[in-house]
Amino acid sequence: MISVVIPTYNRCDAILALLSTIYQQTDASFEVLVIDDCSNDSTVDAIRREYPATIVIENIANSGPAVSRNRGIVASTGNIILGLDSDTTIPDKQLLARIEDFFERRDEIDCVAFRILKPDGVSEDAERWWHPRPVGDYAKRQFFTDYFSGTAYAIRKDSALDAGLYPEHFFMHYEEVLLAWRLIDRGCKILYSPEFLVIHDANPVSKRNLVEVYFKPRNQLLLAINCLPVGYAICYVLPRAIYQLCKATGNGHLNEFLRAMRSALHHLPAQIQVRCPLQPQTLKQIRKLRLRRSET
Repeated sequence: MISVVIPTYNRCDAILALLSTIYQQTDASFEVLVIDDCSNDSTVDAIRREYPATIVIENIANSGPAVSRNRGIVASTGNIILGLDSDTTIPDKQLLARIEDFFERRDEIDCVAFRILKPDGVSEDAERWWHPRPVGDYAKRQFFTDYFSGTAYAIRKDSALDAGLYPEHFFMHYEEVLLAWRLIDRGCKILYSPEFLVIHDANPVSKRNLVEVYFKPRNQLLLAINCLPVGYAICYVLPRAIYQLCKATGNGHLNEFLRAMRSALHHLPAQIQVRCPLQPQTLKQIRKLRLRRSET
């Protein structure tokens, strides 16, 4: 069975639109879990009224997408998790059935990254393309990758649990990167497959500015502390920190950058305690994927 896990925050109209496309799915056994992150609009009431079969989990404090996704995965009963952002829709009524069939046939694949299109249903959502191959050449081609977007993906529940789920202290941004690397570290394979796609009506509320000036530099540092060997961590963090500092200074966001660094340092002791560097073969595999030499 497929468990559809959807974190949401103040997107009542968007999630109702998504749920309408989910409940139109045919030939698949599924459950739907919506994790509401303390919305102050009518999201929860509207879902319970319009789609009473939906399992609604309410966070007691605004905790971010990573916490919400984890709560949904843990509470789910399916063996396959379909993770979707609440501002997506599914154009294919057979999508869930095809996902179910795919994972039955391809038991060597643990996670599938979806093709994500803009609202016009044609253009690629390039902002969420962090794959190791150029979007213009590979958006319509299948390949192994070291990344999946939390906007739309499918993953075996056991694999997600074994990899430790999303890092909750990240709140948002880069949490998929760490989970993807942990999957690879456990011998899992992530496949980008354009046959599975969603339409993404990117909500401008998605805290884009806060992501860029605060969460991005903060979580890049936390990512390195969490899983990279010392030498790799320095090479990863140093150029990025310098770039983010220069960018923040030039754009008048220096205070936010410094606040991000203070937050990262606050989490440092806890991160050191749970620190688990990736295996050398994992780093080689990620580097190989980044050099675009992986086989499909």
